[in-house]
Amino acid sequence: MNTVDIHKAFKIIVYSLVVGLLLISCVANFESNSSDIKNQQIENHIIDWERSKSHVLAILDVIPEDKLDFKSNEEVRSFSEEFKHIISSVNGMTANALDINPQDLDIESLKTKSDIADAVTTTYNWVTSNLSEFDTSRNDEVIEYFGMFRVTRSRAISKIYEHQAHHKSKVIGNQRLAGIAPPAYGMYLFDELIEDQD
Repeated sequence: MNTVDIHKAFKIIVYSLVVGLLLISCVANFESNSSDIKNQQIENHIIDWERSKSHVLAILDVIPEDKLDFKSNEEVRSFSEEFKHIISSVNGMTANALDINPQDLDIESLKTKSDIADAVTTTYNWVTSNLSEFDTSRNDEVIEYFGMFRVTRSRAISKIYEHQAHHKSKVIGNQRLAGIAPPAYGMYLFDELIEDQD
């Protein structure tokens, strides 16, 4: 082997090492970024659930105690039934999405606004606590809902939030029909209020 051949072989080895190190670095960086993105998604879910808890409690707060059983017609749930549905569905759907045991809830024992508010607070806190412990490496696992749908765990987490928002909206619509002014929503929508708007 002459000097030129040795030089070429050395260049190939160095080039291969550099390319290999770059690939390893890129993969490691991608995995790190992917993990950061998943963690940020969970943090955003937690922020949204905290905000939604405040919104649900504000919606409940403006309903007079004697109107908890109000129905705009016989085909819809009463306010009380709608809140109980939110609590129980969030509980069951979250347990399925995160592969955890559901809370032990006695939905039928919720009779007063105070009972409902306590159950909302407990349930939404339970959701955020369990989201903070969720192993995001399980995001792509496919699970079943209601024996009818297949969805990834990450998608299920979003669907639970969507479902409770749908039922909050139903309560707000019925509040209008009952002559109750619902609370404003804007404060529950965004992360940060701009203080200086001059």
